[in-house]
Amino acid sequence: MDRAELERQLARHVAAGDTAARDAVAHVLATTYGAAALPALLRASVDDRNDDGESLQLTVLELVEAWPEEALAQVLACVVAPDPGLRRVGVWGLSVIDWSRRDELIPLAVDAASDPDPRVRAAAVAALSSIFGADDPRARAVMTAGVHDPDPDVRCAAVQGLYPWRDEVATGLLVAAAGDADHAVRYWTAWALSRRPGGEAALERLAADGDAEVGAAAREVMALDQRASGAWGHQGS
Repeated sequence: MDRAELERQLARHVAAGDTAARDAVAHVLATTYGAAALPALLRASVDDRNDDGESLQLTVLELVEAWPEEALAQVLACVVAPDPGLRRVGVWGLSVIDWSRRDELIPLAVDAASDPDPRVRAAAVAALSSIFGADDPRARAVMTAGVHDPDPDVRCAAVQGLYPWRDEVATGLLVAAAGDADHAVRYWTAWALSRRPGGEAALERLAADGDAEVGAAAREVMALDQRASGAWGHQGS
């Protein structure tokens, strides 16, 4: 079976939500055609509506590792594509390219954080909050702006990205996010407030939140913090 037919089959299986068939065809494409299969696999990643997603991503990751230069070219093409779905996949791709290119690629993710499509912005914030850019001041600026983004998914990614930053400014942003209108933002804010001096009052408010999941998360964080404090106190005695 030629590549064109395999790519048509892959698109049909993705559209039908047939995970097993999707993964089987993606594997055949990758093992048979190598880097030439990347465009189809990246397009399939746009419309893949299954939550597992891992097998398709792993196949892409194997090709990225085996064909780094070709993979970089395809990822960069996605980043500037007219289709926002491809741009989102491209931003994810930036975060899995060889880390030696990090200084070259971070500005592209920073630019994507201003994309008109909220899904692309959320992907950019998530990429910058990973190891890819977690200690970079440009990433910090994106997290700070993301907390105020009109889209709740972007705000969720931003509060998660602020977790490693333990200074007063980051804490102040998270304390403010504890009052966000979106329950998912408040949920992730509760986790980001873990073991954070200055965030205790906000965490207590979240523990009494009207949303059951938010309240449960905040109470679990408080319990974990208390156990951790007790453990450290015991070691120091």
